[in-house]
Amino acid sequence: MSAGVMRLGRCVTVVGPSALIVLTGGWLFLGAGPVRTGVVWGALAVVAACVLTLIGYVLTAGRTSPEQAYARALDAVRDAAGRPGAPVPAVLHSSRWTWARITAVAVAVPTALVLSVCLGAADPDRSPTAARIADAHYVIKELPVAAVGNVVRAGSSSRSAATADYTVRLPSAEDAKEVSATFHTETRRGPREVGGTFPVAYVPEQPRLGAVGALTPTEVEAQLAGRTLSRGSSLFAAVGWAVVALAMLCVASPPRGSRRVRSDWVALRATVTGAAEHVEPPSGSDAGKDAKSTSRYKCLTLNTEAGDVPLSLAASHERATPLLVGRAGWLVWDPAATGKKVTADYVADEGWQLPGRVPGAEAARVAAPPRGPVAIDAGRQVRLLEFGSLWPRTVPVSVLLGLLVSVAAAGALLLPADGGWRVWTAMAAVAAPFFVWMFGGLLAPAKAAETKSVVAGEPAA
Repeated sequence: MSAGVMRLGRCVTVVGPSALIVLTGGWLFLGAGPVRTGVVWGALAVVAACVLTLIGYVLTAGRTSPEQAYARALDAVRDAAGRPGAPVPAVLHSSRWTWARITAVAVAVPTALVLSVCLGAADPDRSPTAARIADAHYVIKELPVAAVGNVVRAGSSSRSAATADYTVRLPSAEDAKEVSATFHTETRRGPREVGGTFPVAYVPEQPRLGAVGALTPTEVEAQLAGRTLSRGSSLFAAVGWAVVALAMLCVASPPRGSRRVRSDWVALRATVTGAAEHVEPPSGSDAGKDAKSTSRYKCLTLNTEAGDVPLSLAASHERATPLLVGRAGWLVWDPAATGKKVTADYVADEGWQLPGRVPGAEAARVAAPPRGPVAIDAGRQVRLLEFGSLWPRTVPVSVLLGLLVSVAAAGALLLPADGGWRVWTAMAAVAAPFFVWMFGGLLAPAKAAETKSVVAGEPAA
């Protein structure tokens, strides 16, 4: 069961955000046509399949609390035959999937927000007139407005944005006659008056194909290509998307590969005694600042021959600590590593390895005294403990249903239909998962006692 849910979680971690990126990129940068239609609808189908698969799995296998998932993850890697004081294994596992899950969230959240905004603000498809002109040898010229009609203002002010039908006279390449053509567009500060000019695309050899006009030539080009946003707006959205995603990625620690333990590594016999908040002491230019400027974060507390050593995990310390208290093993790291947090691993006598990070100041303090060589057992094998590996079983069905509503809203916004409903539908796509998450949070206190009793009633790990 654990192996199956782990494979499902890894598959969704990779496929879901990737499809979301393809969907957003296709909607932003591809012009109207079968390629964009196939890309965006195919990507949306993949996202929907991920959500439906998670819903089906949770309904079939049953949802567990995060505390129970942590306990099951530990039970899955424990070796009942482990012996106390076993030597340090020669090879430590990589923890790339932990990094992949954090990265997936850091990428998926801003991508979903950018997609919702772009879906709500975009023109879903080009008009038949734009398609005909785009397929011919068109030109874009500034032409004066001959008539204005069907003005609709967005507000009561004369300077409010407005949409209107504008008629221009198109020069003909075949004769001296001018052909009238009308296009519909939006202006930002009231409608244009007769005599004002617009950049207009038309075909001189076939003026009766009509005209496409907008405020700028780039917007005209965007309409002809069928891009949902103008080139400038697409680039602005892409830059904002990249900046927010990179900012969120900076929170995630870089992935660590498998490593071979050397005899000069730091290896401490350690026992988990609890959890506490670690406060980084001010250093350098920060030494004179207020204590509030120092970094504070939760850590496991490990009792060693060098004193208590904090170990920061990429997991919930509140949920992990009750399961780990009293367990003994080795705390190992490379003394050559530097930084505010040094990569370390806790290798339990029960045969599992828990990745973490030791504060740099603590790592330097412990590594300073002389040490003997580390006792290494080249034949010892341990298993990687990933507390977040069973996450598909912990997601509430209500949240998954909220995501399904968001997917359905995105599908409606992909349809080639325009109107004010697009903005409200995009807002619903963003709000649905958060609404059910907040609603679930309100119910959490009522379920807390039940959850704790269930966890306490499970066999001791």
